[in-house]
Amino acid sequence: MVVTGRLERRSSEQNPSSLNAGGIVPSEPTSSQQKIPARDARLEARVAVMEPVRLASLSQPFITEPTSTQNISTRGARVMTQQLWEPGSLLLIKSLRGDFWARARVVYWRSFSSSRFAIGLEFFARAGNWPTEN
Repeated sequence: MVVTGRLERRSSEQNPSSLNAGGIVPSEPTSSQQKIPARDARLEARVAVMEPVRLASLSQPFITEPTSTQNISTRGARVMTQQLWEPGSLLLIKSLRGDFWARARVVYWRSFSSSRFAIGLEFFARAGNWPTEN
């Protein structure tokens, strides 16, 4: 899938004080990333799409949750969830309509209510493609 769309800055990752009852995991910059200002490193193409997915904990695979994405990019996704996945948690995300799957790390979470959260996932291994039609 070719990911296109608007550029979006993840302000909640840049400024922890802007989170509403959420958390982040700082990333370890590589030497090449240190040359790029942090605000520019957070820009990437995203597609706003509600794709049905299943999340599963890599450390406890029996813990799963069917849910959907809010947006996707080549390097990660923002996913709505009813379970609080702590920053640093390692998850498997799998498309329920296509053959895409990825191992991902939770990099932040944001609370919308006591039972509704958004989590930011960073893919570190992936295969397959997102469905191209809704």
